[in-house]
Amino acid sequence: MKIKRVRVENFCCLHKVDIAFEEITCFIGPTGVGKSTVLRALDWFFNGERSVSLSTDDVHSAAEGERISVEVEFDGLTAHDRDALGRYAPEGAETVSVWRTWEAGDDKITGKALAYSPFEEIRRHAKAMDKRRAYNDLRESDPGLGLPPAGKAEAVDEAMNLWELANRNRLTETEIEGTHFFGFAGQSKLAELIDFVFISADLRAYEEADDSKATALARILNYSVDRSQANAQLGEIEDAAHLARQKVHADVYGTVLQDLSAALSREVAQFTTGRDIVVTPTVQAPRASKTVFEASVMDGAAKTSVYRQGHGFQRALIIATLKYLAEQRRADGGTRTLCLAVEEPELFQHPPQARVFAEVLRGLVASSVEGRTQVMYATHSPVFIDPEGYHQIRRLSREVGEAHPVTRVWQASEAELCASLTGLVGADAIKRRTGPRLAGSLAEGFFAHAVVLAEGTTDGAVLTGCAERAGVSLGAEGITVIDVTGRDNILLCHAILSALGVPCHVIFDGDAGMLDRKTESVQHLDPAKRAQKVQDFERQARRLADSNASLLGYLGASRTPWPATDSAARYTVFEDVLETSLSEHWPAWGARRQELIDTGDGVSDKNAATYREAARTATTEPPYVLQAALENVRALTRAF
Repeated sequence: MKIKRVRVENFCCLHKVDIAFEEITCFIGPTGVGKSTVLRALDWFFNGERSVSLSTDDVHSAAEGERISVEVEFDGLTAHDRDALGRYAPEGAETVSVWRTWEAGDDKITGKALAYSPFEEIRRHAKAMDKRRAYNDLRESDPGLGLPPAGKAEAVDEAMNLWELANRNRLTETEIEGTHFFGFAGQSKLAELIDFVFISADLRAYEEADDSKATALARILNYSVDRSQANAQLGEIEDAAHLARQKVHADVYGTVLQDLSAALSREVAQFTTGRDIVVTPTVQAPRASKTVFEASVMDGAAKTSVYRQGHGFQRALIIATLKYLAEQRRADGGTRTLCLAVEEPELFQHPPQARVFAEVLRGLVASSVEGRTQVMYATHSPVFIDPEGYHQIRRLSREVGEAHPVTRVWQASEAELCASLTGLVGADAIKRRTGPRLAGSLAEGFFAHAVVLAEGTTDGAVLTGCAERAGVSLGAEGITVIDVTGRDNILLCHAILSALGVPCHVIFDGDAGMLDRKTESVQHLDPAKRAQKVQDFERQARRLADSNASLLGYLGASRTPWPATDSAARYTVFEDVLETSLSEHWPAWGARRQELIDTGDGVSDKNAATYREAARTATTEPPYVLQAALENVRALTRAF
């Protein structure tokens, strides 16, 4: 059983959000939009008041009333899950939904199940007498049901459950509240099926290294160590000690206390009759002994507590503990799902350690038996973006201009990309290009307020140099420049980022002079070979014209095959190539570039660092198109 979807209403900064979950779900977005709040909402859903104590301060400011609701929809139901959930997950049901609500201090859990509606009215009675009376009334009013007599509340529940099993065609979907889902013993059905572990950013390893209920160490010990034999033997020792204490008291105090009791009885008899005083020793019954473990750190010959370790080591210990916990759980037969929720997994980690942790988290899911491990985390680090898993990203943003905080959740799926790029990029190409090379280059862009998608490294370098000479820090404004390494990747990168709510500006070359340049390059060939080459170049030119028209149309502009140099809100295009435009409209840039190369401070050919420095330090201001491009890019962030 796994988490499929979560719906949160009025929990802290989350008004109403609906989030689909994967085996790995990565929450990203600016500080304060609710990434960690989603994880804390789930922690409350699964672990209740022992993890999160709610109050009216936790209710969203736009809520009507004081009601908080977290609904979780589960799928991947196994036979074991169905047996445990009973009528909540009958055969044929693909999913099961459960709600937890808090309203003015009243905490309830509700499940949706198939039930006979009149029985639910009977089940709502808290008192046994009222339940029996309602059941008997139904038996008498509808004898066709064939309900047996039941003298106790437990018998009433059993009779109704057996009837529902035998009459599945008469059941309807019903919401069932309160203790019915938890069971009569008060043990949550969810706790039997899912172990939800939340590692907050402020959690220290010493808090998880204590052998107390629900800590990571206690969970590991429960799977690794059988305490029953030792506890039984310790109990026998305590019983023997208790008998020995009683014997000591009898031997030492017996005669003295008998005499004292008789004396006091005689004194009392002077005032009243028929009563005696008995003085006996009170033997304190010992508390049952239990083996308790602790974890400590050996640093060479020095033994220290986990509490004394630094933040980095403590975080590393938590990581190691989680990994081992997941591995131990796989050995127990895999009947429960382990959900690991981690807030800022990169915290206190050097980059190499953070990368290892990211691999560990992904590995836990990859090696999980029957998908019994699910991982979710809120992060600010591109390291934790799976190179092949853009579909795992949930990007949260805050809606601008709303009186109350409103969080929006963005996600991208392969199906959505195929739909948005129909006729532009083939489905097979979309699947091929979502691998490590493409998604890896986009990772930083997922965290940006706006992204510049440059066809090559030099386009972005020149724009960055123009920004620096104007005293503008693109990074400080949340703008990331990404080289998509070729025209073919622009559309797919743009579609992925747009699906995740990241505004983009595209910079590309129109390549209007491509045919002339290539034709000139083969003039030395014999006529037959030259003619063949020219035909190939003409085909390339036609493909380029179609590509220009398609890209411009996708970006909302006129489908022009050979566009003129221009900068609009969503794109900047150079009629031919960047170098041609700079040569014609910014000769000071070319002179400065050559000066850098001549002095050894620059590199020839298309070197991004040299292009950037030349743009930053050229003696004249950039041409209008570059200034317009910079302003259009910066404008994207103003609505963020």
